[in-house]
Amino acid sequence: MNTDSIKNKQISVLGAGRSGLAVARLLSKAGAKVFVSEQQSLDQKQNASELLAFLNIPAEFGGHSDNVLNCDWLVVSPGIDLKNSIIRRAEAQKKPVYGELEVASWFCQCPITAVTGSNGKSTTTALLGEIFRTSDIPCIVAGNIGESFSDHVLDTDPKFMAAIEVSSFQLERIDTFHPKVAVYLNLTPDHLDRHGSLESYGKIKARIFKNQGPDDFLVYNAGDKNVVRLVKDAISRKVPFNITEGANEGGFVKDGMLILKLTDKEEKLMPVGEMRLSGMHNVMNGLAAALAARLMGVEIAPIRKALKSFKSLPHRLEFIRKLNGVKWINDSKATNVDSVWYALGAFSEPVVLIAGGRDKDSDFTQLNERLREKVKIVILIGEAADKMARAFQGIHLVRAGSLKEAVQEARRIAVSGDVVLLSPACASFDMFRDFMDRGDQFINLVRAL
Repeated sequence: MNTDSIKNKQISVLGAGRSGLAVARLLSKAGAKVFVSEQQSLDQKQNASELLAFLNIPAEFGGHSDNVLNCDWLVVSPGIDLKNSIIRRAEAQKKPVYGELEVASWFCQCPITAVTGSNGKSTTTALLGEIFRTSDIPCIVAGNIGESFSDHVLDTDPKFMAAIEVSSFQLERIDTFHPKVAVYLNLTPDHLDRHGSLESYGKIKARIFKNQGPDDFLVYNAGDKNVVRLVKDAISRKVPFNITEGANEGGFVKDGMLILKLTDKEEKLMPVGEMRLSGMHNVMNGLAAALAARLMGVEIAPIRKALKSFKSLPHRLEFIRKLNGVKWINDSKATNVDSVWYALGAFSEPVVLIAGGRDKDSDFTQLNERLREKVKIVILIGEAADKMARAFQGIHLVRAGSLKEAVQEARRIAVSGDVVLLSPACASFDMFRDFMDRGDQFINLVRAL
């Protein structure tokens, strides 16, 4: 969309969370007449109310009134289900409904590398940003990673690079969003409570490359059969990555080396053991980021340097402390079954696992073999505890009424040489604001021991 045409348009924004506030501010700067509508009460959103008042943006709290429909079009925050009645009424009136990611992209003046997948999105996106910075390329790192694209997009110019993490929720409402490089990391069951099936979830994520052309690039996981099937008809140039060599080009591991092959010549990146990130899943993330950066013109040397220095993000297999020979690890970002499966694979020591939270229609039985192999006991918390207890067969289980009780129980059980791992396999919203709040509370409890 021509951003000049936004001036004086009446635009309603649904949701006064981080992305809703960011896109409201962006549209207001562009000259639009913005109205924000939030489901939560004014008491729950006092800070948002004060910010909107300071920006002279009218707003309502405590539900979506008919005032929302007095607009030229709507912008929907990713956390709002598209089955919401006010959205359906807007669509019935033929009013366009966009997402924050779509709107922000209209203002972006630089090439976009966008990353999606069920697991590893944040790590890969942050690693891309580290590679760009190591190459002295100005960049923004935003999206689902925590910083809204709308908050940073006006900082871009053609010399910049944008590394954007995109979720299925964000991709539901794109129209022209067009990354130069799209990265599809993997596909495993997640958010099925919203998307209904793995097939539907995967197709929504495949929207990341729907606007790409033959001059664009699609970096994809050739070891994931679901991803391979979904990218089959893409018209962009497909560039695979895998642990093993298996294509004429792409990224792979050979004789313990990370290899990139984008022409007939293989480029040796580095030995796997020199990556600071641990775990085979992070080898895959590293290959994906390296390929994406190389396709954007970054040389091998800064890619190598970034991979050697980049450490894991907060709440992703984050080491907290070692107490009486026991390692305490915060993996609060592990909100689905597959994330926990990979997390457990990163340890050779016996694990005391703290898991549970709000279920996303997950099949927890998929963890049974891994749990029997790696875990000495599982401490269950949250709404999903009963379902997890039914799913985990032949596993020693303990219940805890709170995260604090779980930490106390883990300290009682764990002995020197063990790992205590918070890796919930669930969303956090039953007991916490988000996965970061859950992780921060866990860190504070562990440091207080």
